[in-house]
Amino acid sequence: MKRRQYTAEFKKDTAYQIIIEGVAVKELSARLGVPISQLYRWKAEHIEEMEANNPAAAPSPKKMAAEIDELRKELAKSKRMNEILKKTVGFFSQD
Repeated sequence: MKRRQYTAEFKKDTAYQIIIEGVAVKELSARLGVPISQLYRWKAEHIEEMEANNPAAAPSPKKMAAEIDELRKELAKSKRMNEILKKTVGFFSQD
């Protein structure tokens, strides 16, 4: 079985979609036909490359990526809480 070769541009674009755009790795894996572990590897490689090319005065790409992930989690939690509150208000306003 022949291994698939991916261009550097394809890998970079895929990592960008995961890191910046927040596309779910599982969804991207299904859409592109690339194993999930490979996508996580490309993401890590891209962050390392950005870290190596980062000027000393600029913020760390690793820290920024971690912060983006944390903010996405907080946003998802807030959305869930908001939906619960909407349902609660709807329930009590029926009386």
